[in-house]
Amino acid sequence: MPGRLKVYAVESRLGPIYGAESELGLLSLVLPAHDLRYFGQALDRLAPGAETVSVQPEETESGRQLLAYLRGERKELTAPLDLARVSDFSRAVLTELTRIPYGRTRSYGQVAAAVGRPQAARAVGRAVGANPVPIFAPCHRVVGADGSLTGFGSGLPTKRMLLELESQGSPLF
Repeated sequence: MPGRLKVYAVESRLGPIYGAESELGLLSLVLPAHDLRYFGQALDRLAPGAETVSVQPEETESGRQLLAYLRGERKELTAPLDLARVSDFSRAVLTELTRIPYGRTRSYGQVAAAVGRPQAARAVGRAVGANPVPIFAPCHRVVGADGSLTGFGSGLPTKRMLLELESQGSPLF
């Protein structure tokens, strides 16, 4: 299943965001705090042997939606996701993340309960931490039980900026 991946980069106030779409949908989105080398490693892990072709973000569904989201023009991201390489549990968690409304948050425990595993908040945390498609499976909307901002692979300032975009309409360009 290597196939061909369309890869793109988006410059934002957050920093560069790198995306890759397979024929099935968005395979990887790498937020700032990680560099191009990390993006390449993610692609090697998710789609070993795949050919990559560099495109403009506007040439992909996920790229168009990401640009509109970062401008504050789009609240619902519906681009297909390629989650073929994640476990069934992780896929259930990531799917549940897509159900968290724009501008709202849920705790890890709430997500665990929603996927039918109420005692699995830590496992949810691991699945959220390994999310290959942040923003589209909006892990930035997951917070601690007390509402505090907790771990985020791209750092809490990035998480805070994404939440501010959604709550205050602060574009990220």
